[in-house]
Amino acid sequence: SATFDDLDPVAIARFREMWKKKSGNSALENVSDVQLLTDVELMVGGAVTYGALILFGSEKALGRHLAQSEVVFEYRSSEASLQYQQRKEFRAGFFLFDDELWETINLRNEVQHYQEGLFVWDIQTFNEKVVREAILNAVSHRDYRLQGSVFIRQYTKKIEMVSPGGFPPGITPDNILCRQS
Repeated sequence: SATFDDLDPVAIARFREMWKKKSGNSALENVSDVQLLTDVELMVGGAVTYGALILFGSEKALGRHLAQSEVVFEYRSSEASLQYQQRKEFRAGFFLFDDELWETINLRNEVQHYQEGLFVWDIQTFNEKVVREAILNAVSHRDYRLQGSVFIRQYTKKIEMVSPGGFPPGITPDNILCRQS
């Protein structure tokens, strides 16, 4: 029962800009928001899809239609720590919070040092591209039929993503590389 009014125009505008930049297609500027979402199959037959809610939904809309669409970030100073030192909850369309989530992770992204030959090199503990891809996978591949949030737990030298769901029927850790569902 979600409608186009349940989507946040800021999230749609951000998506449009990113798609325009990636594709180099300046004609995307002149397409209506409804047509834009129809073109990427986030609106079908004039109806908003779950994908549209997950990517562009307002906080209120997600609360009404897809309450389990939430990402919870926790920072813990050690793996033995039961209590978190920071916690942030994100319940809005993904395009409304993905940058803020990365910035939160990056605040404690320590620099590691390694030696190669005569030189000592610096490298961040968490690579932005890799972390963003893992977050996107956790959000887009979770099972939205199940209750529960996506959890991202950051430690000083480790980050975990926990997403409700599991492998499709017939897929196991042993056969995942050679079998299709």
